Amino acid sequence: KGESPWSLFSVLINGLGSMAKAFNYEGERLLRKAQDIDYTIIRPGVMGREDEKSPVASLALSDNGGDLKVSPISYSKVAELCVRCLEFPNAARSTLCAMTVPAGEGEESWEPLLAKVTADTRSFPGGELLNQHYLAVRVGGSAA
Repeated sequence: KGESPWSLFSVLINGLGSMAKAFNYEGERLLRKAQDIDYTIIRPGVMGREDEKSPVASLALSDNGGDLKVSPISYSKVAELCVRCLEFPNAARSTLCAMTVPAGEGEESWEPLLAKVTADTRSFPGGELLNQHYLAVRVGGSAA
């Protein structure tokens, strides 16, 4: 799962990117901890510009911090999702994974996907995850 501080990807991003992945998860943890904030955390795929040469794709969404196969998604589709979330009260206090899938396997708009979103119910890693990220970078960095 992408939350593992010991994955090669996490060690590289944290080691080269000033602990970016670790602080990202720590920010998510603090939002979830705040009972007076109706957050919606969006974890997009590989973001980029829309390209006319790109194959036609459908939208996919997983709530409760679920996983989807990492895929490209345009900046405009992520921005659209952010705005649409405001229209769906059920998206409050949820962690969404947003990707694209081959045409016909997903939806053409966010609305039918957002209508099915529920608030987070699973247990996300706590503050110990930040310490694990620090340790993984130290161990990974010394092994190289």
